[in-house]
Amino acid sequence: MQEARRLAKKDSALAAIRGRSEQDRKLAPSQQSPFQGNSTAKLIIPNTKVGHGYDPFALPDKQLTKALMDHVKKDPNWRKSFDRKPKRCLSYWYQHMDAYINVLRLRQRNNPNHFRSERISLLNHLFSRMWRDKYGEFKSSVPDHNGLRRRLPGGSWDLYAGIVPTFCATNKTWGVDIDEIYAHVNFQNDHWIAIWISIPKRHIVVWDSTVKHISKAELDEIIEPFLTMVPYLLVECASTDEERIKYSLEPFTYERPTVGVPQCIAGDCGVYALKYMECHALGYTSFPAAFCEKNVKHIREKMAHDIFHETPGFEGIEDETSYFNELDTYG
Repeated sequence: MQEARRLAKKDSALAAIRGRSEQDRKLAPSQQSPFQGNSTAKLIIPNTKVGHGYDPFALPDKQLTKALMDHVKKDPNWRKSFDRKPKRCLSYWYQHMDAYINVLRLRQRNNPNHFRSERISLLNHLFSRMWRDKYGEFKSSVPDHNGLRRRLPGGSWDLYAGIVPTFCATNKTWGVDIDEIYAHVNFQNDHWIAIWISIPKRHIVVWDSTVKHISKAELDEIIEPFLTMVPYLLVECASTDEERIKYSLEPFTYERPTVGVPQCIAGDCGVYALKYMECHALGYTSFPAAFCEKNVKHIREKMAHDIFHETPGFEGIEDETSYFNELDTYG
């Protein structure tokens, strides 16, 4: 029963992908003209005026901060020190991270030209958690004679097709409309790193704010599911034989650069992971000098009121969590 439901979900997602012909795909707003020359050339002309749409390290606005604090003061525990506040489950910590990803998703949807490309996808922790948790099932599943038909984590096809999250669905397909993927990854419930997956380069860059916290062997294990399952998913879900030929089941490569990557003290890794992705998605070729520990208080404050003011009454996190929890019951 569960297997039948899993396959039905896969077939539904793949049918949606394959139903999108080239004629149905619309040009992005940042593309000035669909064609160069006559109508047979079909060479898309990109708009070069993209990226750096805002300052990711702008100081927080005093009036907006006051509105946020007025809301915070409604909590009877707001004055208590951290160790005296009511204990919350780890999912609450994860939701804080995902809330800022939702800010970036909405900004990308509403102002795509603020980012360096419209061919990027911003994913929350549910993607990385599910893929790491289910990697053992993928490895133990028996492939067919082509190396396919293995058991992918629940929701993989919907992510691939851009169907989720429903509040901000892009309907863009990995490898066709999406070239790069950003995600944050948790290590042992006490440290966050960021990853940038380049599909064309078949390569993953890991940004880590406390390099000594994760050994090379540990990082190899953390990244292996993405190195293996991203190329597999591209081949498994390719809509035509021509597209399938472009890809390979060979694992991607990865690196963890250290030069020019801002480092932090304990407790700020989540902020840094989110800002690594935001800066890179905005088109920064190097991390700005403002991205440093002395500014982290202002950075946190600005992120908090961006979440509060840009996603008012937003329930997308809970909806997406429920979606993936349901998928987890049948893989």
